[in-house]
Amino acid sequence: MLKFFKKEYLYSVVLTVVGVVVALLICEFGLRAYFSIKSKNDKYYVWPPNLRKVFKPTPGTMPGVNGIAHFNVNSDGMRGDEISSGKQYRILTIGGSTTECLFLDQEKSWPYALQKKLNNLSMSKFWVGNVGKAGLSTREHFMHMKYLLPQYSEIDAVIILVGCNDLTRRLIEDKKYDPDFLDHYEYWKHRLIKGAFSETPYYRGKYRFRSGYYDELAVGSVIKQSMDMYSRRKMIQDEAGNMFINLRNLRKEALKIVEDLPDLNSGLEEYKRNINAIIDIAQARSVRIIFMTQPSLWKKEMTDEEKNLLWYGWIESQKSRKYYSVAALMRGMQAYNDTLLQVCRARGIECIDLARELPRSSTMFYDDVHFTDKGSLMTADVVSEYFRKHPGSK
Repeated sequence: MLKFFKKEYLYSVVLTVVGVVVALLICEFGLRAYFSIKSKNDKYYVWPPNLRKVFKPTPGTMPGVNGIAHFNVNSDGMRGDEISSGKQYRILTIGGSTTECLFLDQEKSWPYALQKKLNNLSMSKFWVGNVGKAGLSTREHFMHMKYLLPQYSEIDAVIILVGCNDLTRRLIEDKKYDPDFLDHYEYWKHRLIKGAFSETPYYRGKYRFRSGYYDELAVGSVIKQSMDMYSRRKMIQDEAGNMFINLRNLRKEALKIVEDLPDLNSGLEEYKRNINAIIDIAQARSVRIIFMTQPSLWKKEMTDEEKNLLWYGWIESQKSRKYYSVAALMRGMQAYNDTLLQVCRARGIECIDLARELPRSSTMFYDDVHFTDKGSLMTADVVSEYFRKHPGSK
């Protein structure tokens, strides 16, 4: 009798295992078939299409940012209005968080304010789409140029506000920093696509059995994507902006302030190569491209009130409790801005020196580099005035 029960138990276990394996195989190949069909009409989306978020900053966390902020994404995954089928001069803005303007209301974000100002200045119709996204550097901007421009052949001009994230990436990664991104493009490609876009078409290797670093089961990939989406949703759920309180406190509690920057030459050389590669893509598609230098609050003489707004500059990780000084960050940002200006002069490319145009004041920035309402609207003023003087053409 005991043997009979053991056999029955063994059969049950085997049948259960077989059933689970068969179910997983059905899911695996079903998902592959689904994504193969889905890929025929899919695009690259920076933000989930038709995303709607509302932010309610806690008073005092972001001085100079007032009221509720609406973050509205169109059906193409861009923050902004839908692209009209009518005649328009279409501008795409690319950058990191200072282009994204996450905690600023749609109307006060500088790309959307720019659209309104240009339409008020001209008889022509303008559309401005915003694909700025926090943390992205020229590596991801290159990916946006590479994958978005072929999707939207009607884009007339691209404006890129750039520099801060290239500097901070170099400083944070330090000895782990790889300056040869373009030479190692195939190695970086898939992780940069993942960082640059929230949704992508199916591509070979996205859902398949594991045989390398980026290959994986379709089921596992879907689970990972769901976890990533949940993680991003949690991150973006800080509707009050309370994270800035914690980030500022970490800098205030720093055990060491470092005055000397590491050698930035490798980072600046990569920055130069990436900018040139971005220019090459724009010129190959006959798209007007305008760069902007990165302004910041960093300056030689800062009030205690201004210092209390800062949180950038950690070394290796925020847990290290080591930070670069304001003077070091200012020198680093100037080096990247100067490099951008040099490349643009050498290539005959338009560049707005926004860092010179905006005052280094807490009326312009609520932390190291992010715009207040006033700073964002002034940026829109500077860019719209530039377009008034240099209307240009595709």
